[in-house]
Amino acid sequence: MAEVTKETESKKEYIVDGFLFLSEEDAAAAREELKKARYLERHLDYQGADMILQLYRKALKERTFQTPVGLAFVNELRGRLIEAGIEEFDIEPIPVYYDVVQNKMRSGFEPVKEEPAPEPKKEWTKLTVSVFFNVFLALLVAGMFFVAMTGNNPNILNYQNAVLNKYAAWEQELTEREQAVREKEQELGIE
Repeated sequence: MAEVTKETESKKEYIVDGFLFLSEEDAAAAREELKKARYLERHLDYQGADMILQLYRKALKERTFQTPVGLAFVNELRGRLIEAGIEEFDIEPIPVYYDVVQNKMRSGFEPVKEEPAPEPKKEWTKLTVSVFFNVFLALLVAGMFFVAMTGNNPNILNYQNAVLNKYAAWEQELTEREQAVREKEQELGIE
């Protein structure tokens, strides 16, 4: 029976504003945040939404409140902002800086049974789209090289051969004409 009392007393030490913490460090941090929250409640003018919004944004930016006690206070500020007429989508969400789901289960807590997740639908990821476009562009470049190599028009890839073939054809034509002219001159006896 003495052990039960000791355990109950130690758990009471870890209760802060209705939250039961599993360690003294967490409870001490929550007590500090509770002091800050109560101080702000006493000195804050809740009539002006601008003042509440500034405090809310500063608390989020500086990560002033991180325990559930502090986050409850920030959520209360958020509720007052909504009551004051500020649209909910204009108010930044409250970030939680620890992963509740992945946290290890401790003694005294029942693990939550997880349902098997349905198979996700295949979606186009950025990597898939990027690979698709890269392959498409590579095929386009290969096609352009094929057209350039097999085409009849001179281009940067085959201009030298095209120019040489053109001049070779002219030279052959001139040689044939010159030969024809010499033959005619011999027939006519002109030298």
